[in-house]
Amino acid sequence: MERLVDRFLRDEILALKPLHANQNAYQAGKSVETALHQLVDQQEITFLDTEGAFNNTSYDSMCTALVRYCVNYTIVRQIRATLEGRLATAALGADSRSVAVSRGCPQGGVLSPFLWCLVVNELLARLND
Repeated sequence: MERLVDRFLRDEILALKPLHANQNAYQAGKSVETALHQLVDQQEITFLDTEGAFNNTSYDSMCTALVRYCVNYTIVRQIRATLEGRLATAALGADSRSVAVSRGCPQGGVLSPFLWCLVVNELLARLND
């Protein structure tokens, strides 16, 4: 299901409202190398520490970014439902502990990179201005 939603968001939503031109992550034909070329060409260097970004992004910011991109509310609700209610479980021998996860993009989630790109896209637009 996640792959279908991902394909729809990339093909339909981004076709109507593309990501900022300086967004290089998770897009066909763009990479770290193209981002570095942009930096050299513009002769501007800005460092943005995104360590822990996937783990600390709020569900609200992800859903707000989807709404800003005019994603149908039903899809936004479905994505939010997959984010909320997740548990992280650690086990040692026969003992295990679970804790509710209240923020962050799921590691390895199909939509996680896309959601992060939408969240950071507004920041890139503001920095560019």
